[in-house]
Order: sequence, then structure tokens, then C-alpha cells
Amino acid sequence: MIYIGHRDSSMLTILKHYIPVAAMFGGMCIGILTIIADLMGAIGSGTGILLAVSIIYGYFETFKKEKD
Repeated sequence: MIYIGHRDSSMLTILKHYIPVAAMFGGMCIGILTIIADLMGAIGSGTGILLAVSIIYGYFETFKKEKD
């Protein structure tokens, strides 16, 4: 992996800076979606809807890879 303007040895430092921030932001977004779905009274729980969408999307990606 190459990051222009930085040495190869500093790549680990750069990734250690960005990965936790991205993981926390993604977790917060998923949490907010789940809470909003639960508060709006969606059919099923927000977590269940999120899980169902993730599974369907996984099948879609697998189908698309096998088709090409």
C-alpha cells in the first residue's frame, strides 16, 4: 500500500489514526439507524431490519460476482 508523500514505515501510524475514527463513525451511524427504526415503530426491530438488509446485500454481491 502506498500513501503519496509518506514513507512506508509511517503507513502504520497513519492507519492507526484513521481506522478507529472510521470504525466509530460507522458504529454510530448503525446505532442511530437502529434507534430511529425502533422509535418509528418499524415492522420488526431496527436491528432485525439492519440484519435482513445486510444479508440480502451480501447475497446480491455474491450473485453479481458469480455472474461476471
